[in-house]
Amino acid sequence: MTKKKALLTAGLSLLLVLFVASAASAQGTNLPTGAFVDDAAVLAGLRGATPAIGSGALTGKTVCVDSGHGGMDSGAYFAAYDLSESDINLDESYALRALLEGAGAAVVMTRTGDQGLTESERAAFCNQARATIVISIHTNSFVDAEPNGVLTFYGKRSAAEDVRLAQAVHDALYPALRQTAPVPSAFTDFGVRRFGAGVLRRSSMPGTLVEPAFLSNPAEATLLATPIFTAPGSGAFTKNCPNYACRRGQIAQGVYRGVLAYFGGAG
Repeated sequence: MTKKKALLTAGLSLLLVLFVASAASAQGTNLPTGAFVDDAAVLAGLRGATPAIGSGALTGKTVCVDSGHGGMDSGAYFAAYDLSESDINLDESYALRALLEGAGAAVVMTRTGDQGLTESERAAFCNQARATIVISIHTNSFVDAEPNGVLTFYGKRSAAEDVRLAQAVHDALYPALRQTAPVPSAFTDFGVRRFGAGVLRRSSMPGTLVEPAFLSNPAEATLLATPIFTAPGSGAFTKNCPNYACRRGQIAQGVYRGVLAYFGGAG
């Protein structure tokens, strides 16, 4: 996402947020009203548990994982912990790659380090790789420290598969993250919305962009401060995130489960 212009409007128990994510191409979008899902939908055992992987469940699928921001565009920033969105996104993207590959998928990444890429370059990369789907990983932020929750986007107009992919990922991600949120009752379901991000609009395959949590929320930022891996792509878990048992790891697992659900329901 890029530059965030926003407005909070409260009415009864509903929350409407207009926002812009930080950085390069200033595009805004409306967030839906908040609504909580039934606890029965919570994915049991997400925290610290490696998702069950069917034998070759994703064999024959190529997933393009797009780690949002990078280079001069660090995205959202939380000064107290010196946390940059671009670093969080990359760490989660590597974790997602490991999970997807474990299920038999071929995975390509638009960036593997702190590279700066345009939206067009990201889409072109995924197209050239002939990916089956594209997943763009981001972290949300807002001018107010209070909001927190999950927002998931699709980008193409009248694209049923994009909507189905976004919904599958959202349905796996939100209930699991809400269960272990700093304040579960305040962890908002912002829903699935259309947003014209270039990587989604210009890619030739179904795609979704996820904003799993708000870096601007101090309690959430405290959780997001723990990296999954000792270094990008190292595959070695940090001592505070064994086997994905940290907030970033939960996010990677939630997206992974959504991808499994999407392909499991296809055809």
